[in-house]
Amino acid sequence: MKKIVIIFLFLFIVLLFPLSMVGCGESKLSLSMQLGVWWWDNRLDDEYFDFAVKNGVDEIYYYTCFTESSAEFIAKAKDKGIETFALCGDYRWIENYQDFQEYIDDYRIYQANHPSYQFAGIHVDVEPHQHPDFDSRRQELITDYIEFVYRATTENSDIKFDFDIPFWLEDEITFQGNTKQAYKFVIDYANRVFVMSYRDSASGMLSVASEEIEYAHSLDKHIFLGAETGGEEDIVTFIQEGRDYFYSQMALLEQSLPYSNIGLSIHDIKRWKTLKN
Repeated sequence: MKKIVIIFLFLFIVLLFPLSMVGCGESKLSLSMQLGVWWWDNRLDDEYFDFAVKNGVDEIYYYTCFTESSAEFIAKAKDKGIETFALCGDYRWIENYQDFQEYIDDYRIYQANHPSYQFAGIHVDVEPHQHPDFDSRRQELITDYIEFVYRATTENSDIKFDFDIPFWLEDEITFQGNTKQAYKFVIDYANRVFVMSYRDSASGMLSVASEEIEYAHSLDKHIFLGAETGGEEDIVTFIQEGRDYFYSQMALLEQSLPYSNIGLSIHDIKRWKTLKN
């Protein structure tokens, strides 16, 4: 009887305990498509950087004030073959371009002083719908946003610019005598566009970004689809479903891509790492 109990306990430990360990951070994202991640908190320790490396991140959008720690981060990322983009964003820049220009000036000073550890470009997260008057001034503010994108890219043509856009930016705008959907102007002017295609399935992400994908492809522009892992409503984020489901959907997303000019960006490193399994 004692022998039977021991055998039973052994089988319990061997067969069941590993199942309880699923979700302890051993799973990893394995994709061949270009993979980027937003990095809003520059106080994060090396544990997060190691997590990014393990999951095949190719580029990081790093929020910083251009200090020496920026150079240290870029050096560390460069050593792992990861590009670093300067992440910035403030909806007030839409109506106050001078503040954005001051950011550009700081960026240029940093780049000039750090020839070996430079940013690959600037990743701009300016969202017109964050403006408190967006509902009452929607058309005006979106038009102003398009002008902001135009000025940023044409006045600083030596800088590589990424722009984040919501998937619903389909309002028809007239700018410089041309009338078309707003997202098309952004894709026209930006080097790359990142669609915040925040849905909790591969099919959902592809569906909401289908028009942007087709337009970017017609211009041979690189476009990224964004995945949300933070505390948003269920349809928007993968937080409720967890990491294993998220990874399975990203694998399905890669298999379902219609073109090769599409990458994936994850929002953001802090919340991605803490996804439950």
